Amino acid sequence: MALKAVSCMKTFRGLVNAALKSSTCIAYTRNLAVHRFSHCVSLHQRTLASESKQFQARCRKIGAVVTKAEARNSKPIVALLGWNSAQDKHLVKYSDIYEKKGFDTVRISANPFSTMMFLHRAKNVAQTLLDILVEMKSDKDCSIIIHAFSMGGFNVYHFMRQAILSPGHQHFNSIHIIGCIFDSCPHFPSMHSTLSVQSSILQNIPNPLAKVVAWIGLGVAYPLAFLLSPHIKRLIPDNINSPLGCPELFLYSDADHLIPYDDVKTFLKAHEEKGINVFSKVMKGSAHVQHLRNYPEDYLNQINTFTDYCFKKDM
Repeated sequence: MALKAVSCMKTFRGLVNAALKSSTCIAYTRNLAVHRFSHCVSLHQRTLASESKQFQARCRKIGAVVTKAEARNSKPIVALLGWNSAQDKHLVKYSDIYEKKGFDTVRISANPFSTMMFLHRAKNVAQTLLDILVEMKSDKDCSIIIHAFSMGGFNVYHFMRQAILSPGHQHFNSIHIIGCIFDSCPHFPSMHSTLSVQSSILQNIPNPLAKVVAWIGLGVAYPLAFLLSPHIKRLIPDNINSPLGCPELFLYSDADHLIPYDDVKTFLKAHEEKGINVFSKVMKGSAHVQHLRNYPEDYLNQINTFTDYCFKKDM
C-alpha cells in the first residue's frame, strides 16, 4: 500500500513537472532565477562579490538575499523565512524594517513543494541557511532573530530548530537565536490542510494546464503525504515539546483563511506553559500575511518593541 502511494505521488509530481515545461512557465522560472541572482550579486550597501565563492554559491542554491549594514556592530542578524511562493519585492519590505535598525539580514522564499509536500527538501534548505548564518555571524559574533511567515517559513524554521537542538549535528548550538517572530503561523497539519497547500502551489503555476493537473493531483497527493511523512506528523508536537527557549512574538489574525486562529492560540499557550516569554498581537480582520499592509504602524511597533527587548535581554 505504501509503495503504491509513493508511486502515485511520484507520478503526480512528474505530470506537474511536465506541464511546467511550457514556454510560459519556462519564461517565468527564468525571470525568477534572474531576479534572485541579480539580488544576490547586487546587495543593499555591500555586495556578495566581497564574500567567499562558497558563500555566494550557498546563497544562489536557496535563492537567499543578503544585506549587510555599512558599520560593523554587534546587533543581531535577522533571518526572514518567507511564505510559499513569496516574491522578493514583498519580502524586501520586511527586510527594510531591520536594515533601518542597522541589522544585517538574509531572506528566502519558500517553495511549496519543498515545504508542504516533500519536507526533506525543506531540511536541506534549513541546513544551507544555517551554513550562511554561521558565516555571516563569524564577522562579528552576533546573535540571530528568526522571522518566519506562514507554514512555508515555519517548516524551514522547524528544521533549523531541530538541527540546533540535536547533539552531534553539525549545527548543534552553531548559532544563538535570541528571538522568534511568527507571522501568520503555525497551523496544525491535518487532512483538511489541502486547501492551503493547493493555494500555495497554484500561485506559482501560471500555466492553465498545470493548474488543472496540480489542483486534481494535490487532492490525492497531499493526503498521502500527510499519512506517510513522519516529518509532517511530528511538526507541531516537536515544536511544542522542544522549543528553543527564546522569547517569541506571534502576529496572527481572526480572519486568516489558511491559518486557524485557534491553532495559533493553542500553540502559543503551550509555549507559555513551558515558561517561554510569549508576546502576541491579533490583527483583527487581516488576511493571511497581510498584517504589515493592513496595520503598518501597529506591526512596526510590535517588531521594534520585541527586537529591542530581545537585544537588551541578551546583553
